[in-house]
Amino acid sequence: MTVEASVEYLEHSGERPVYYASSAGRNAKHDIDQPMHVVRVPVEDARGRADADAPREFGQHPSGFDLFEFPTAVENFLDPDAIANVYEPEVVEFLKRTTGCYRVQIFDHTVRASDPELRERKNVREPATLVHNDYTSKSGFVCLAEQLGDEAAELARGRFQIVNVWRPLSDPVENWPLALVDARSVAREHLVDTERRSPTHVGEIQLAVHDPAQRWFFYSAMRPHEVLLFKTFDSIDGGSRPCTIHTAIELPDAPADAKPRESIESRAFVFYR
Repeated sequence: MTVEASVEYLEHSGERPVYYASSAGRNAKHDIDQPMHVVRVPVEDARGRADADAPREFGQHPSGFDLFEFPTAVENFLDPDAIANVYEPEVVEFLKRTTGCYRVQIFDHTVRASDPELRERKNVREPATLVHNDYTSKSGFVCLAEQLGDEAAELARGRFQIVNVWRPLSDPVENWPLALVDARSVAREHLVDTERRSPTHVGEIQLAVHDPAQRWFFYSAMRPHEVLLFKTFDSIDGGSRPCTIHTAIELPDAPADAKPRESIESRAFVFYR
């Protein structure tokens, strides 16, 4: 199955863009100081993709993303104790088993909701609706230094990645699923390093410009016992290798009474010997 969806790309002017991150709540939305444009793209259901059994590196599909069964004992993902004492150990074990890494360092959890009232009540953010990757070749190393301090220089000598474990909390996801581009169809010139500003931090992300060669995928009707594992930074080649650009998409055939999409994404460093 393939759907056609509208996605928001950077209309690159040659100047360095600035992305202003959203805050939580009813009116959460991002802002960018450069023109954007919407492109209609075909998005294939990855549950039926032809190369599902492609040879893997570190247990990961060469596209940069894959779907896994990953049940959890957590019932309330807004409970910090449940996240720290139950979910984080589950994620560490899952990533070690899946990737073969020797160490996992989780550093962020973000809950999102597509419905403004839910966002306001739960004080969470909106689904990201622009095509982006979370890190640049520079900011992946900066993030490592910010999170792991004195250990960072030694850890950076070996190979490490930043990965995202994305879990839907809606059962099932009926609209606004996460859509991702096969990293093998992304060229370095498609990516634009962008300053990311929030009230507490200045960093960098990558926005993307459209190219017809980019191959879009999503997983239909995801359930809370499933997760998407996708790669947002890889230290190989100095962090310059394209990773998984992604966005949330509105499904053209979503039912009028579709459940609001809720999700949690967990970001982690994985380190390899």
